[in-house]
Amino acid sequence: MTAIGLGVLEDKYIGLYNIITHENFRNQGNGAILISNLLHWGKENGAKNAYLQVIETNAPALNLYRIMGFEEKYKYWYRIKTKE
Repeated sequence: MTAIGLGVLEDKYIGLYNIITHENFRNQGNGAILISNLLHWGKENGAKNAYLQVIETNAPALNLYRIMGFEEKYKYWYRIKTKE
C-alpha cells in the first residue's frame, strides 16, 4: 500500500476523506495520483464538485491540495468531552 483514501458521493459532490500516504512513499506523487483517481471516479458517477477536510497543521497535505486546485472555504474543529 502506498496511499489510501475514501471518496463519498453525495448529490453532485464527492467528498474526499482520510487521504493518507505511507511515510516511505511520500513526495513521490502517490497522494496526487490517488486524489486524481478518486476525482475521476466521482465525475464518472455524477459529481460536479469536490470537497475535503484537512487538519490545518498538516502542511504537506495543504500544499498538495493547493497544487491540485483546492482552496480553504471555512475552518472546522473537533469537540471532545473532558472528564470532570
